[in-house]
Amino acid sequence: MDIARGTPFLTPALLGAALFDGLRDAAAVPVTWRVVLGYSAIHCATFALFGLAAGALLAAAARQPTLWAGLFLLFCCFEVFALAVIAVAGEWLFEGLAWWSIAAGNVLAAGAMLAYLLPRDRMTWREFLAATE
Repeated sequence: MDIARGTPFLTPALLGAALFDGLRDAAAVPVTWRVVLGYSAIHCATFALFGLAAGALLAAAARQPTLWAGLFLLFCCFEVFALAVIAVAGEWLFEGLAWWSIAAGNVLAAGAMLAYLLPRDRMTWREFLAATE
């Protein structure tokens, strides 16, 4: 999306500037490698930890299929919580980032995790397909 707007790496620069430098003006955010790589490292580590937690929850759902509804609710609550944290801690970020782009990125990330985790456990994949029918 950043490339389509002609501003590559703007999203990690905005989020990194808010996290590391405490910047409060979306127009004043410089796109530097320090900010982009620093934020990307933290984002990847967080994504990996969340992926491990998701894997553990999917393994539990394989043993107890009623957990699928709870997993869906947990995901929805996580989405609302993530947007609320950004709205409270860095309202100015919405000047440079649309809320729907953040939500869409999170949905795509969840889809990528499911695409990676579910085929590796055939029973979980069958339970997932049965739950979505």
